[in-house]
Amino acid sequence: MSDFDRKKVFSKNRFFATKVKDPISHGKAEGRTYSGSRSETDPPRKQPTILLKARESNSEDLSASPKRNQKEEHNITLIQPAKDDVNTPPNLKHMTKSMKLIDEGILCTESLQDYVNENNEFLIVGVVGAHGVGKSTILNLLSHSTLTDDIKKDIFKMEKNSNDHNSDIKILTNHLEKMDIKVEDRIKKEVFRIETLEDIERGFNRTQGIDIFITQNRLMLLDCQPFASVSVLEELIKSETKRTSLVSEFIPLENSGEIQGLQLTAFLMSVCHVLLVVQDWFLDSNVLRFLHTSEMLKPTIPNPEDETVDYFPHVMFIHNRATMEDFSPAKFKTMQDVYKTLFHKSKLNIKSNLGLGNGRLISYLNSETCGSYINLFLIPEVDINFNDIYKGHPPLEEIVRKLRANILGSSRNSLTHVQLTERTWLLYCAKVWDTVKKSSFFVEYTKLMP
Repeated sequence: MSDFDRKKVFSKNRFFATKVKDPISHGKAEGRTYSGSRSETDPPRKQPTILLKARESNSEDLSASPKRNQKEEHNITLIQPAKDDVNTPPNLKHMTKSMKLIDEGILCTESLQDYVNENNEFLIVGVVGAHGVGKSTILNLLSHSTLTDDIKKDIFKMEKNSNDHNSDIKILTNHLEKMDIKVEDRIKKEVFRIETLEDIERGFNRTQGIDIFITQNRLMLLDCQPFASVSVLEELIKSETKRTSLVSEFIPLENSGEIQGLQLTAFLMSVCHVLLVVQDWFLDSNVLRFLHTSEMLKPTIPNPEDETVDYFPHVMFIHNRATMEDFSPAKFKTMQDVYKTLFHKSKLNIKSNLGLGNGRLISYLNSETCGSYINLFLIPEVDINFNDIYKGHPPLEEIVRKLRANILGSSRNSLTHVQLTERTWLLYCAKVWDTVKKSSFFVEYTKLMP
């Protein structure tokens, strides 16, 4: 046999005599010895069973090798969040007191970011009126979902004496002592600040600029400073720097107080769904003239689509401290007819079915006795010391509840060409206020003023 044939036989025998290791198992594999070729009469050999074992690795190996993480992803257990944390709404701060929206001509939106969210179901209600007619008082009534005796006691404890201009300081002091109410306690419970004894003595208005309060059911209340107020004009006269920051420097000093009121009213007409016009007697012609002027000077807010549609809110006339005669059908019909005549060419929505003349609260005030009704509501004069005397109208609790229901049920027309949320509404307010302050209409109007 040649050397080549011997090497060939030797390598063949060595190959079959070698122990074959299992390439898949990770322990010490048992080998099988093949001594020769398999005969055809032997039974068929079963296929070997392949066992897979997960590789043990720690967190350091997983973080160190991204490819290994992808291959062994089935070995990682994902921790699912709790059911309570999936649909948890964002935490919003709850308002207990009103805050500043416009202060000294500056729009304060940064402090309100924690109180607003991305909700688009909200209602903005503003109020305008002369000095001391009860604007803040009505908003305090609307801010509470239920009017209790304690709330009435806090709100109306100074109503009687604050309106009596012939009463002296002694009567006011005795009234407070009789009610056994401290001024500090009253301030703590108020949402919007009401005039104190010191404010009445000085003729000072408590609200400066525009205050805002947001209720839990997303009702935004805006309290505005009085227009045509002597105290507002006095503050502007004292500081020339303050006057130039509030109104234009081209406006005469004697007209700056009225122009500032017109600017704030035009601003509320552009950002509110419902505008409350409060009076404490019928009829104040200066208030109606002021409304018509604000409507005329209200600038159109530009938008990216260059639309010419102008927005106007629902206007509700509220007569505060109404007497028994005001609730009679004849007097109520006269009020409605006067407002219809004076606003028949106005774009302000005064026929929105928000008034008291629908007969739902007071049956004899209906369309048959008072004609087609407008947005006119009466708030009676309140004396918490005499609640058992018949006054010709339902209790105050029912009247306020009806007023609140009418306001909440009003149609919420879109303020802009797009739907706004609470956060985008603040941005829209900044745009409107900047447009109002830069408008030349107010400067041109001062040339026509006496």
